[in-house]
Amino acid sequence: MTQLQLSDEFIQRVVSDARGTDDLERGLYVLQMWQREGSSGSPYKVLREYMVRDQAVDWITSNIVPKLGVSAPLTEEKTEKRKDKYARLEREALDNLYNEYTISQLVEISGLGAQTISKWAKTTGFFRSIGRGLWEARNPKDDREAQA
Repeated sequence: MTQLQLSDEFIQRVVSDARGTDDLERGLYVLQMWQREGSSGSPYKVLREYMVRDQAVDWITSNIVPKLGVSAPLTEEKTEKRKDKYARLEREALDNLYNEYTISQLVEISGLGAQTISKWAKTTGFFRSIGRGLWEARNPKDDREAQA
């Protein structure tokens, strides 16, 4: 399969056939620049860096990028947020009440650091310290109701 070269004439031909051409044209020129600079990285990421609108990015990545012979991912890889890591720990505690965990097990489950988990566990009530580096899974809601 031959690779498509994004020439100015090609871009003008595509733009003349499409609606909403401002972002489409800008996106194609960004892709042309990316191609000239060696096609390193993800074309999706480059289009995002130049703030090309979603509709134009979707059209370009589905219609033009496959013809370029690119092996880079066409979608943005989302990084896991801290709140998701905490939610994973909360789910683990509620699903496995009264189980004992070492701090290294909690680090493996969540992906957070040991000190971060220790501080979080002391303040939230989902885990209770039962010894040095040993934590017990708890349900803080049930614990509060039992104290009342």
